[in-house]
Amino acid sequence: MANLIRSAKSGNDWTENELAAYNIHIQEQSLQDFFGVATVKALPDAQASLTILGFSTTKDRNNAPDDNTYRLLHFLDLAHMPKVGQEAAVDLFAEKLLNQLGYAQGRRIIMIRQALPFFNCGSNCSAQTDVCVLDSNDILLLVQKDKQFDNNADSEPQVIAEAIAAFQRNNYTRERKLHLPVLHQMVIPAMTMHGTFPTFYKITVTAALNDAVKTGTFPVAATAVYRHIPRLPRRISDGMKNLANRSILLRYLEAFKQFV
Repeated sequence: MANLIRSAKSGNDWTENELAAYNIHIQEQSLQDFFGVATVKALPDAQASLTILGFSTTKDRNNAPDDNTYRLLHFLDLAHMPKVGQEAAVDLFAEKLLNQLGYAQGRRIIMIRQALPFFNCGSNCSAQTDVCVLDSNDILLLVQKDKQFDNNADSEPQVIAEAIAAFQRNNYTRERKLHLPVLHQMVIPAMTMHGTFPTFYKITVTAALNDAVKTGTFPVAATAVYRHIPRLPRRISDGMKNLANRSILLRYLEAFKQFV
């Protein structure tokens, strides 16, 4: 792997080749290891965040009890199987849902299409997030949609590149604007969205990995990216369109807030 070619690339052009070239490995974790609970029922209930909207219990948007519920369900319908030219619906649905679930409480905001500087292989590039949660100082959560609906793996290298870019950006802010010491390690929470189906990640970025990416060299120490793919009663391709799936995925999303 040390002999693989490394070249300066935008984060959106990263592939599995870059993961191998920088000694980055995806490790699937169980529900217990990732979230610290043994069963899905032990995950926190998100109903309180969505009771007013009726989102968690309404299958057809035409039966929505209010306009807000209708709009969120409309975004879900568009994001579930996005047509050509409507890929942005996945971003919009993720942003609306995360806002409703309280990911932007306090002074946090949720941005769509936030471009991050990304220095790699000695060159200034960029990594454009699809959705991110941030405050005045830090990137706190990354969301990357799957651009090839039939191949969910493609979004993983991109969101990992974005996490490294977030590490660079967060430390730049600490050092240059806040006059604080840089951090040698950050755990960046992230999600990929396969239509309306999220997969969850904890991406540990170290100074050693960042230095390797910046200089285009092979890091001796491997980086483990922890991933959890939710188990659902219906097919993954049904996403949140199915109410049983939706109920479980809302619990996952509620639980994931603890890492943000």
